[in-house]
Amino acid sequence: MAQINLLKQNSSNTSLDIGKNVPKILVRAALVILVALAGYYGWLYFKSKSIEGQTSALKIKMDNEVRTGLGQADRNEVLTRQLQIKTLSGLIPAHLYWSQLFQPLADATLKNASYTNFETNANGTISLDVSVPSLEDLDKFLQVFNLADYNKNFSDVMLGGYTKADGKNGSKSYNFQVKLKFNPQLIQYKNTNSNAG
Repeated sequence: MAQINLLKQNSSNTSLDIGKNVPKILVRAALVILVALAGYYGWLYFKSKSIEGQTSALKIKMDNEVRTGLGQADRNEVLTRQLQIKTLSGLIPAHLYWSQLFQPLADATLKNASYTNFETNANGTISLDVSVPSLEDLDKFLQVFNLADYNKNFSDVMLGGYTKADGKNGSKSYNFQVKLKFNPQLIQYKNTNSNAG
């Protein structure tokens, strides 16, 4: 006799079931993406509204501060002082500091030499009338300017004619003229405040 199989058999093709489920999966995925995009754009909208609110609050605060600043009693005096400081900060570097020339020139001068006349101008030349006790001192006076320490500040030394003169107490001296060029950086403003930190 034939036996009856009472167990349920899956006779349908599984590939057909997958084909039926694909559209459902795609629709659900599209729905999830659509909801995520809607949430993202909603978040952007509220964020932009928040930024607009903060911007308008800052603008109101700035306007109030400008009005307060314009209404200060000492405002004109502060503006005047700021303009004076700005003008002064432009004048200081442009000013020529002739006193800065004297120390390097004194360092280059022999101890027994003296100046009877000193003339200079902003184009970098000096004219000196010099007096020394001997011809050897005259030679030493000129040779000093050949040394590197002094030559960086003074150059093109030209000697005029010299004369021999008798002093009050019987001493003799030699008088001569010297023209030389000086480094223009000597008389420029030097900022001694170092703000490097």
